[in-house]
This record gives sequence, C-alpha cells and structure tokens, in this order.
Amino acid sequence: MLVDPLLKLVEAQAAQGLVVRASAPPALDKRGQSTPLSMPSLDAEMLAMILEGVTSAEQRTAIEGGESIETQYRSGDGKRWTVVIDRPGGELRMLFRPLAAATAAPAPVRAQPEPPRTAVPAPAAVAPAAPMVESPTTIVVPEGVVAQALARAELERASDVLLSTDRAVRLRVGGQLIELDTLVVDADAILRTFLPLLDASRREELERKGSVDLALDLRASAGGRRWRINLFRQFGGLAVALRPIRTEVPSLRELGLPDDLHELTAHRSGLVLVTGTAGAGKSTTLVALVEHVNRTAAKHVITLEDPIEYEYAPGRALIHQREIGRHVDDFASGLRAALRETPDIIMVGELRDREAISAALTAAETGHLVLATLHSGSASMAVDRVVDVFPEHQQAQVRAQLASVLRAVLTQVLLPSTRPPQRVPAYEKLLVTTAVGAKIRELRGHQIQSEIQKGRAEGMVSLELSLARLVRAGKLAMEVAIAHANDRHLFGDLLRQA
Repeated sequence: MLVDPLLKLVEAQAAQGLVVRASAPPALDKRGQSTPLSMPSLDAEMLAMILEGVTSAEQRTAIEGGESIETQYRSGDGKRWTVVIDRPGGELRMLFRPLAAATAAPAPVRAQPEPPRTAVPAPAAVAPAAPMVESPTTIVVPEGVVAQALARAELERASDVLLSTDRAVRLRVGGQLIELDTLVVDADAILRTFLPLLDASRREELERKGSVDLALDLRASAGGRRWRINLFRQFGGLAVALRPIRTEVPSLRELGLPDDLHELTAHRSGLVLVTGTAGAGKSTTLVALVEHVNRTAAKHVITLEDPIEYEYAPGRALIHQREIGRHVDDFASGLRAALRETPDIIMVGELRDREAISAALTAAETGHLVLATLHSGSASMAVDRVVDVFPEHQQAQVRAQLASVLRAVLTQVLLPSTRPPQRVPAYEKLLVTTAVGAKIRELRGHQIQSEIQKGRAEGMVSLELSLARLVRAGKLAMEVAIAHANDRHLFGDLLRQA
C-alpha cells in the first residue's frame, strides 16, 4: 500500500512512529517530536487510499462522524502496526506505531518547522556491505536524502530515480521527469551510500570505465524493494540512476501485452529478438517470457544478465541465472560456455557487440533457442544492426546465417496512458517467414515493413495496428498514437476498421 514505504523509514531512521495528516508532509515521530519528511503534503486521493487500506467501512463512518478510533494494520513486509485515527480541529490525522511499542500511551507530537534545506550531509558512518558473491547486496540506506528519495519514488510509483551531486533529486513518473526541489543530494551522501557496496573489481570498473552496474536488495530498508543501479562519473561529480525492480516476476498480461506472445518461446531453436529504445521495457518482457517457460515447460534455461534483476522461483523449468562480471566475464563468453551446459533456452540480457552477436548466432544454429534484447527502433533496423557490426567482407555470410536462424522480432515502445502515471506498451511483431528470410538474405531489409503489414493473417502485428487497438480500448490518447505511428494513413485506416 502507499503508506508502506513511509513505514519502512520508521525502522530505518530509529523513529517511534509515523504521522500522516492532510495539511503537512508526513512526519516521523522521534521521541515525541515531529520530524517532517522532505516531500509535499499528500493529496486528498492519497490520504483516502491510505485510510481505506487500514480501516473498514464501519470505522470510516465513525471517523466521519467525529469519533477517534484505534485499529491495527499489517504492512506488506508482515509487520503489524497500531493506527490511531482522529480529526483534531476537523483535520484527518493517522498515527502509526509498531505494535510492540504500542502498549504505552502515545507521546504527544509537537509539530516543528522543517529547517531550510540546500544539501543533506551524509551520516557519520555506514557499515561496509559484504562483497557481491551469490546474491544482490543487501543494505540499510542511511537516514537522509537518499532514503527519502526512494520512499518518495515508491509513493509516486516512479520508474526511475536520478541522483546527481549537488542537484535536486529527479523522478521519472509516467515518462515525465519531475524535480524534487526540497531534496538535494551532495557528493558525501552518494559516496557513503553506494561506494561501500563495491568490491575491488567493481571499484576498478568504475575507475576504468566510468560507470558500474549493480542490483541492490533494499527490501529490509528504505525503498522496500530491489533496485537496478548504475553508478557513474560525470562532469559535476558522481551520479546514480536507480530503477525499481518488481518483487514478483510479471506476466505478459500484467505488462499489458497479449498472451499470444508466449508463442515466441515455443520454437525449438533459433533467435528471437526483443528490441526497442532504452527504457522501453525490453528486459521485462524477456523476463515475462522466461517466467512463462518456467511455469509451463520442463526445460533448462540459462540466463546471462547484467546485472541479475528478477529472481525466478522454482517451477517446471530449471533456471540457472548468471551475472556478467560476477559469474562470467561477458555475454560472449557466457554464450560460448552455455553451449557446454546443455540448455534448451539461453536468455541474453543484451546483444551489445560483435562477439556477443556472433556467439548468439552460433548458439541458435546449434539447436538452442536464444532470447535476447537489442537496442533498435524496428525489425528492419534490428536486422541492419546485427549485420552492420561485422566487417563488410563477412556481411553476406551473416545475412544468410541470420535469415536461417531468426524466428521473430518484437519491437516495443512505452507510451503515456490515458490514466497517468501509467504507461502502456505498443509493439510491432515480425515473424520470419520464407519471404522475410529472402529479403534479409538479398539485402532488401527496407521491404520488411510491408511484409509485416501483409502478414497479419499469419500473426504479424504492425505498430500502427497495435496503436489502433490501444486507442479503441481507451488506453491511449489519439494524439499520442498519431505522434508515434510510422504511417499515419495506415493508422487511420486501421482505426476506422474497428
């Protein structure tokens, strides 16, 4: 529930309770004194959602009649809280206290003005985290701006958090970047929070390459979930990009994608590419496809990820997850090793370079199904990108190889929904038929788009058809669909066919 990430701050910051009310930011109760969090007041809709989550209809009726009530609430992590709800001066107030500490009468809470904030100093010390060995690093985020930023990201359902030295925190909500001008992170806070997480090899990678990827487990701390993190150097100092990872592996339906995409995992061998720009949800779609295999097929799956994000629960499939830089040097060496590990399916987090692409083509040729992501804006662009990484004298051979092993290309884009801050996926699905394979071999990739339009009866889906379906379902605004359609006339025709 919305209040859960705030409740995690109670423990993380050694507070005795949490106060939520209508006219002030949420505040931590620290020995009877109120310490407001650096965030705006919750709006009426958020307050109503929190109230509905902790009370029954009968209790809400009593509260509306002016009564004070005491109830109990179990947060998502299983902890129990007592909740005192009243309306002093006619204003709704909720006081949350851990159940173990609730036997004593609540201390009066004295509101104090929040001091002006320009930068938040880091805590005096943070216990070094153990090196990443076989699980994502678990940390307790120290009290301060980082913890508050992650809690706010949970409340806003942000898809990204950006921390930059001596700059205000930014959240990406519904595809839009918003600035939290009351939360400014300094270099010391970034260093104390994130550098202790790096073992020697990752510190060296940060120094040598200028950036390093991490998967961090904050489920026992502020933020309440696992995060994918990139720590990088830039002109103004260190910066951090954080992306929350869902606790449960999602299904295609939960992602807003049709169940018939499960057919992409039914091939016995070959290459299936999931493409799109950065942040389009490629990796998450790949995860949903692997989870479908996990639930339905007795197969051996090896995943190569940088870093490991979702954790698959035991299912019908046997899944071995390998992290780049921790279990294997790179994607190419992981693919070559997988050929000796008897997998049915190899999932590759990203085809980044010629070595990885060459190894993926070889694996697909030798009887394995390879599922991989690739940065590309369309199926035809994906074909060109695969071929163009090779020297010119090899490209004809690579085209023939790709035409033989490529089974499908799914290209997706995330667009703002009619219900912000949600986003919905639109997609293009190419199935490699004999005609498509011939165009790949004969350097006629520019004609692939027309094959997608002609192949609707065979299960192909153009981006325009996907956009038209979303508009008809009321999930996407017309102007957004028109702005992203490659062929506006085709989109209009498909929309009128409804």
